[in-house]
Amino acid sequence: MSKFTARILLISTLLFAAAVSLLSACATPQSLAPGTTLDEARAKLRKPTGSYPLAGGGTRLQYSNQPFDQSVWNADFDAQGQLARVEQMMTDAAFARVQPGKYTHNDVLRDFGQPAETFYYRLVDEGAWMYRYFTYGGFKAAMFIYFDPAGVVKRTETGLDPWAIRDGGREK
Repeated sequence: MSKFTARILLISTLLFAAAVSLLSACATPQSLAPGTTLDEARAKLRKPTGSYPLAGGGTRLQYSNQPFDQSVWNADFDAQGQLARVEQMMTDAAFARVQPGKYTHNDVLRDFGQPAETFYYRLVDEGAWMYRYFTYGGFKAAMFIYFDPAGVVKRTETGLDPWAIRDGGREK
């Protein structure tokens, strides 16, 4: 083997090893295996954007990429600290679970995290939180969740993602 070939082989091996190291360092909630403990998840994943207590003594670790990405992952652990489920929350099905008249700011934060953008409509005295997501067929959409002055959900509404309109629908 020539010195040139040996160098190319060495450089290729080092680049491959670096890529594997980087990819393993980028663990995501959806990569967690069933039975993962809460402590293992915290060690493996980046710092969560939110952590919430769940009914029954469990814990939710939330990993939001809002506002620049259309994903929010929840990793739910039972009272024994075992992974119970991992769910992508930026879906029509997840938003359909929001119950007007029952859900509050805290419920929405627990399920969906911080919004991409907030609005206040002074004439009707209500606020809205916007979440960016892909609806059926990969359409760039936004879910608007409207709140009364007491912080209780009044209604939800799907619309066009204003960020996608502003940038002409281009990917950044």
